[in-house]
Amino acid sequence: MKKVFVILLAITAFAACQIKVENKVYGKGEVVSVGVNEFSRTIADSAVQLVDVRTAEEFTQGTIPGSVNIDVNSGDFGVTADSLLDKNRTVAIFCRSGRRSKKAAEILSLNGFNVVELDKGYNSWVEAGK
Repeated sequence: MKKVFVILLAITAFAACQIKVENKVYGKGEVVSVGVNEFSRTIADSAVQLVDVRTAEEFTQGTIPGSVNIDVNSGDFGVTADSLLDKNRTVAIFCRSGRRSKKAAEILSLNGFNVVELDKGYNSWVEAGK
């Protein structure tokens, strides 16, 4: 009887671990924060989708060439991103200083996107002379 209990306990623990692993991975993409040089290498790949998550006004004042603007504070960021972006391709995102892009990265990740985020934002990009 004791052996049966131990076996059942082991099976239950294994099944619980499997479910937890699946829940952790399912529907959640990867997020990586990188510096300017790594971000530059990442966006050199034409398959990468480049997104500026600042306001439209900030976007018009200067941005990284080739980026599309989806304001993370617009209220419908997740829905808009989901309709415009391909989940099978990496998304590279940035904001002014890195705060909003981290928020956007979390939203995109929870929606199943793999994200590369420019750690210190567009300011660091400009300071590096890119």
